[in-house]
Amino acid sequence: MALEVFSGSSIPRELTTAAMEFLWAKWKTLHATGDLTSQRLTEESSYPLRDHCVFMMSVGDDFAYTYVGQAIQKATGRNLSGTLLSASDNPLSRDYASVYRQVASRMQPVCMRYTSPRKQNGQIWQRLVLPVRIAENSVLIVIYSELISHHMEVYDHLFRTAPDAMVIACPINNDVGHTTDGWVLMMNDSARELLGFTGSIGNMRLSGLQQFASIDFWGRLYDAPKSVITAPLTAAGFDIELMRFPHVFGLKLRPRALAPVRETVSLVPTG
Repeated sequence: MALEVFSGSSIPRELTTAAMEFLWAKWKTLHATGDLTSQRLTEESSYPLRDHCVFMMSVGDDFAYTYVGQAIQKATGRNLSGTLLSASDNPLSRDYASVYRQVASRMQPVCMRYTSPRKQNGQIWQRLVLPVRIAENSVLIVIYSELISHHMEVYDHLFRTAPDAMVIACPINNDVGHTTDGWVLMMNDSARELLGFTGSIGNMRLSGLQQFASIDFWGRLYDAPKSVITAPLTAAGFDIELMRFPHVFGLKLRPRALAPVRETVSLVPTG
């Protein structure tokens, strides 16, 4: 099975989100009191539960989509309402069906986690699968799904710990559109060490850093074609490589090597 399935009395900590915790606790309460219905389970709360839910009705050994929330439609690019799970072209559909049959048979929720079989995009789907009995031989499966992306935490770590000193800034333009300065958005650990900066970058401009206080080349170089830039950029003690992005620009700082000191040797005649 290509899915990671968790069965038990609680949600695994690494999967927990506030919405999933809320829905899990609500299912347990409604189930214990005999008041469990799909309406009561997913009715309005501070979380957009229905937008992230899919309802599936058991049909023999198969399941039929009866409702697909807007967030799920947007993420998958389609609305499968009215279709059977067995008719899906998703490579994981048989694995889904196996899990749903177990949930319907045991009337116990499970958590699922998997990556997309169609895309290699570093994203993980996690699902909370909750059974709701609606008749003696019929069970509605309520599936709450979230798409989890770890891109930002990975990128943030790689940027912060990179050996190259880097600063990212958002352009500050004058009335004719020339970049005259920049709001500092990101500064990694290597840049802080090189610049001797230990404070907060909140509401700080590049010109607020002593090393950049007298530099005014941003406007001439940020918008210019690469071929125009011929001379290296320099500041006190280091060279600067300009990195261009659609809405921000980056500065890669390299300490300038000191010129080697030549030793002088005095020859003292002997004898």
